[in-house]
Amino acid sequence: MKNFILLLFTVWLVTGCSREMYKAIPKNKDVVIVTNQKDGSLSFIDAANKKMIASWPIRKAVMGTAVLPDHDTIAVYGQNLEVVYLYSLSKGTEVGEWKTGKGITNIIVSSSGKDILLADGQSNTVRLYNKNGTEIAAIPVGKRPMTMVERNNQLYVLNFNDTVLSVVGLKEKRVINTISTPQSSLGAVIYGNELWIGGHGSGAEINENVYIYEGHSLKQKVSAPQMPVSFASDNEFIYVLSHGSGVLRKIDGNTHKDIATIEVGANPFAVWLSGTALFVASYDSDEIYVIPTDTMKMGTSIKVGKGPFHMTERKGEEH
Repeated sequence: MKNFILLLFTVWLVTGCSREMYKAIPKNKDVVIVTNQKDGSLSFIDAANKKMIASWPIRKAVMGTAVLPDHDTIAVYGQNLEVVYLYSLSKGTEVGEWKTGKGITNIIVSSSGKDILLADGQSNTVRLYNKNGTEIAAIPVGKRPMTMVERNNQLYVLNFNDTVLSVVGLKEKRVINTISTPQSSLGAVIYGNELWIGGHGSGAEINENVYIYEGHSLKQKVSAPQMPVSFASDNEFIYVLSHGSGVLRKIDGNTHKDIATIEVGANPFAVWLSGTALFVASYDSDEIYVIPTDTMKMGTSIKVGKGPFHMTERKGEEH
């Protein structure tokens, strides 16, 4: 009887503690990480040769990922998930979780690498975690925070169900200013002293513009119909993806004038810049389109999982 109980315990220990294994991602690879919302999978694209090197069918209600400061662990989140799941790229397996409760709509890492910032659309807070996964603070912001961009210890938070942008001082751990914004603002990038934001629009009124702020005042509107929701930038240009029209724009950072436009994908949600290549997620065709920044012509397409929705990049360890 003792041997039988011991056998049962051993079987439980092995099956209960085992984790699903996926194809490992080498530490020296620059990889664009694609979150596929429809089938709950992650796709990994070699940023250098523009080819998919792995697919992880994690089968969770995912919205996005964030690369943690060790450059090997990724945090996988979704607003309907009770926890944030942690995966090691080099091991190809789940290595932990943070019990956050539902509501996490976005995660980014601060430029200093000290703070991991979680937008919580259920509690309407930005939650600060340290590298060990300990929650340090929960800062009240506007209604349904989603987009976050940060520079010099100032975090700009777009609140999707509100008409204010919250400016959070990371040292002070509180909101230090607010800026009036259109309803349903979404997507942002910092360029020089300017903050560019986009959005869906409210109700039947579709957003047709990018709003450029300097300081805490609206500086200019730039036409980008319809629904500019995702941004990328380099030293000269801002790339704006309009979800409603399926158009990607290359805009001069100084003159704010269009340099080039291209129609991209079916129902595109996200654009990511890696080197001199733009990656555009086509939600309905399950593809990532690669567009060189110099030509702004359609390059290769990469088949990924179903419903690519979010992208980020892990830089290899030689960087």
